[in-house]
Amino acid sequence: MKGFFILFMCSVFVSSEIYSQNILNVRSLSMGNTSASSSYELDAFNQNPANILNQRLNKKSAVYFNILTNAGVLTSSNFLSLNFYNNYFGEVNNGQGRALTEDDKQTILRDASDQPSRIFVSARLLSFVLNTKKSGSYGISIDERFSEKIKVSRDFLNVGLFGNLINSTYNLSGSENNTYWVRQINLTYANSLSFKNNKTFDELAFGVSVKPQLGLYYLNTRSNDLMVTTNNFNQIQGSGSAEFLYSGLTNDNNFKYSLDNAGFGVGFDAGINARIKNVSRNGYLNLGLSITDIGFIKWDKNTANYFYDGNFLITDITNRAQLDSLKDKIKATKTSVTSFTTTLPTTVRFGASYKFTSSASKSSLKKEIATIAVDYVQGFNEDLGGSKKPSGGIGGEYNITDVILSRIGFGFGGLQDFAVSLGLGINAGPVIFDIGTYNVESIFKPKGTTKFSAGLNIKFKIN
Repeated sequence: MKGFFILFMCSVFVSSEIYSQNILNVRSLSMGNTSASSSYELDAFNQNPANILNQRLNKKSAVYFNILTNAGVLTSSNFLSLNFYNNYFGEVNNGQGRALTEDDKQTILRDASDQPSRIFVSARLLSFVLNTKKSGSYGISIDERFSEKIKVSRDFLNVGLFGNLINSTYNLSGSENNTYWVRQINLTYANSLSFKNNKTFDELAFGVSVKPQLGLYYLNTRSNDLMVTTNNFNQIQGSGSAEFLYSGLTNDNNFKYSLDNAGFGVGFDAGINARIKNVSRNGYLNLGLSITDIGFIKWDKNTANYFYDGNFLITDITNRAQLDSLKDKIKATKTSVTSFTTTLPTTVRFGASYKFTSSASKSSLKKEIATIAVDYVQGFNEDLGGSKKPSGGIGGEYNITDVILSRIGFGFGGLQDFAVSLGLGINAGPVIFDIGTYNVESIFKPKGTTKFSAGLNIKFKIN
């Protein structure tokens, strides 16, 4: 059983080092994750569909697109960093594996026990927005999303580090592994209404999205109440069980990249963005509201239940035959199951933004100077990497020149509690670059941060 625990721990430290949580567009990420009223064109996908028709003032274009030039990664952990991995699991100077001291093991046990590590990775394969003068804006995007949550209980980690000590009881029930990989197609339409005689609203944009969901991989801990007890008579007794629900492209619980899918579903987004009238001659106030990812995925390929029976008794750990029978015992029993359905991570976003403009008398001559935005985000379930913990953000963008834009933001709540974000935009004619991070430690202490994030976006426009 110790070998099984060590193998599980190795998979945790190898996979959790790189990824986590939720990132969908780089500009919003670097402005405290604000997007409900302040996002533009391609960046509005999955945030507020009404905003795909939103463009920079007096920089209108008929087409925006990108191909394989938008990706981001976010990790969230209370202990896991590149330094943590290198210090305890990396190679030493002679290329040999590192031998853990007793102090090392105690430090790992103290810092890593019962601490969830979350991973979120997104890559946009394609996105496209077409703006028309009469019928509104049309958009499509194809995204890959990978999310993983891993938690190892203190007793689970204790066994992996120190082995089965006599006269001890190990509660392994706190350990879990939930992993999802989904390919999403987003079909969005947006339009706007102008109000000449309305005293409150100057313009109201609305948008809807239909999003086919192609599931590639699903692994979820259904239950775990494993217990192990040892005594001073060379006996080990186990109780309880662990179950995992799986669906994927392979029959052996392995990852595979393919155009095929193991599950299919559909999601819906809806949103509005209203411009408030007569707030200021030198700026615009917008209020945005959206609800995203209302829907489901039905998994029906290679669906299986993996069952680990923890009920066993070893009366003599020196008996080879009993130890061999234990190895067979802890192997998973795989049982095919019927199709099952999971919900999408439904989220509501509400935000306000104020755009400062130059004081030109005609709107066609005005330029954007800066933007301030605030958002509140509330999730309603934890499926497919979602979170029910609310979050908020405040962010700003300042146009240093017509080409270079600086961004800063602060995030509160959610999976990272507090974060300072930073980013940079470059509007180089038909090419727009965005680079940013949700946590500035990712720039200044990339090896030491436990909450790494980074995003890069390159998009193109055609007038």
